[in-house]
Amino acid sequence: MRGPHRRRLLSLITATGTAVAVSLFAPAAAADPPKPPPKPVRVKDAPLAEIQRNVIPEGGIKAAMTGGNTVYADVREQRPRADGYRHIDTPRLVSKLREEGLNTYVYGIWDSPTDWDDLRTEFAPAAGRAGIKIWVYVVPPSECLDDPVPHRSGRCSRPYKLDFVSWAREIAKLSLQQPNVVAWAIDDFVAGANSQLFTPEYMQRIVDAQDAVNAKLGFYTTAYYWDATNPWFYDRFTPFIDGIVYPYLGTNTNTQDPWPIGTNLENILKFTEPRGLGLLFLLYTNRFLDAALPPTETYVAQSIVNALPYMRSGRILGINNYGLPLGDKPAITADNRAAHGIGRFNVSLASFAGTRPGDFAQAEQRMRISPLPGNKYLSFADFDGFYGNLGGSGYHIKQLLVDGTVVWESDVTDPGGHTYQQHTVDLTEALKGKHEATIALRIFDRNGVGDYPLDVGFDDVRGDGIFVVNGGFESEAGWRVTGNSSALLPSIDLYAADRPARIREAVATTLRGLPFRNRPYPPEPPTRGYRSDNSAMYGNGRLSFTVPERTTTTAGACASATQVVKVDPNSARYEISFWDYDQYAKSGVVWGHHIKRLLVDGNEVYHHDVADWWENTWMNGESAQGPIDVSQFVRGKDKVTVSFQLCMANPATDLGVDVGIDTIETVGLDIRNPGFETKRDWTLTSSGQNLQAMIRIAG
Repeated sequence: MRGPHRRRLLSLITATGTAVAVSLFAPAAAADPPKPPPKPVRVKDAPLAEIQRNVIPEGGIKAAMTGGNTVYADVREQRPRADGYRHIDTPRLVSKLREEGLNTYVYGIWDSPTDWDDLRTEFAPAAGRAGIKIWVYVVPPSECLDDPVPHRSGRCSRPYKLDFVSWAREIAKLSLQQPNVVAWAIDDFVAGANSQLFTPEYMQRIVDAQDAVNAKLGFYTTAYYWDATNPWFYDRFTPFIDGIVYPYLGTNTNTQDPWPIGTNLENILKFTEPRGLGLLFLLYTNRFLDAALPPTETYVAQSIVNALPYMRSGRILGINNYGLPLGDKPAITADNRAAHGIGRFNVSLASFAGTRPGDFAQAEQRMRISPLPGNKYLSFADFDGFYGNLGGSGYHIKQLLVDGTVVWESDVTDPGGHTYQQHTVDLTEALKGKHEATIALRIFDRNGVGDYPLDVGFDDVRGDGIFVVNGGFESEAGWRVTGNSSALLPSIDLYAADRPARIREAVATTLRGLPFRNRPYPPEPPTRGYRSDNSAMYGNGRLSFTVPERTTTTAGACASATQVVKVDPNSARYEISFWDYDQYAKSGVVWGHHIKRLLVDGNEVYHHDVADWWENTWMNGESAQGPIDVSQFVRGKDKVTVSFQLCMANPATDLGVDVGIDTIETVGLDIRNPGFETKRDWTLTSSGQNLQAMIRIAG
């Protein structure tokens, strides 16, 4: 069950919100050309040209990085070392970078407290021997979850955390010891409240600390499109930085549309080139949480092709493949959202992307009509993830059209939503006297929205007296995909279990200047029920806590999955990592009812509302959480009781939910059946009516 949507829609969908969102995410309608900038008073000691000569390898930067909240983009050792941590697997990572033909690695310091030492003592020397340059990437306050209580602490750039003066000094020292360390950068520099830290005075201290050690070290910051085309950003930061890292997200926060790349770059270069600042193009090759769909190999390949002329001409520093999936994992099982097989027609709308009344996206086909007498019917299945419990009607409308005339429609807030719904429409009258007709499946926005994201699927199109080609959308054949909006994105969404490998191949091929030719997608074996009902992260099984739609729950009730776990007495520390999934996010209506918990011997080590970020997305804990240090509750014991729970903090009516847990990994704890691929080893209980724990195994 995917169930209801995450937002308090009535408060978010406003005319003002629409205008803001459309202008914010629409680079095709960029602001007036910037005025010639005043000559900046540069405070860094080394000239920009000298820094860029040191930073850019011959032919331009061809880079990869792990990236926050991506899925297994890092390359770590399988077993913990004596200190109880899984370290960066330097030999394997260097080998993979060379296989991809990359000359630079953007080394993120975020996931583990060992990342900095792994860089200094192992990766930087090995990368230097392999001819690979390094950028060091650290995170701002918004991405640092640091708490003196170990199990409440999460990811952060350690050891210096938010002391960027120390980071500047220590990275500069490392760059003298390892000359292949050529630059460093701070992520999401001015996002939200981060900009309050980076005042001109603090920036001066950062630059002074770096230049006192190595003035030739490059210093960069992330700048999203709205910052990268904002004169305020350059007025404030040009004296202190050597350039920007620009994350490409199309025109409306997506990882599907590669075509605005040239327009976006030209608009940004109007600001960077007159100031002599470098621009590193960041391409998402792994998921971006606000985007409705993850990137595909064809999107990645075309994006690189579109950016390459700018790199070859020297107008940009190069291309950084964010989240390149180097971790040897398959695609997430739940990414296959077809009713059956591997394909569906999809219309997606990203979070915070605006639409206008009349926007639409559709798939159409010219179909032959049987000349034989009798009624003519078209059947299809649709899925949208809503069932109406949060309101929001009157905006996104599902439609069926015959020769441009609407013959069926239903709001996305109709009673379906938790799974595909079957529809059969009598088209006898609409097709009377016709030998062929253009039939379209469409999403139509009756009213514009500001933040009302969508992931709508259509599948299993069949005709009775109507001849349909490729009604299962198992390829792109037979259908014409069109629309009138840069926000509502139509596509034939094809799932590939080996997508990470295909993306790696697309990067390696196109960066070498060769054409990328995708391989055919293998079919999947038939399954019972709808394919999209398998919401496991990997494989076919997951732990599931459910509250059915249109039911009531009572405060204090809990559903639990419990296991008594053996403890390794020789482990230096103890850790539990897991991924969870639910249907809500940041909604005031939902907040304070359903609580996800993890207990170790009765001690709560994880407590998150289902209204946390993000919906319908497998997360490694909450965004900055990651693995949980449970050492204080385990050390000295030979066994502990581990319990995952969904508990009711307050009574609720009609807040249907399906919370998933999967892919448990541990240090020092022997959890059995961590991927829930069987129904063994876990004790499932519930203390409340309408609240259930189960192991769901699809197949």
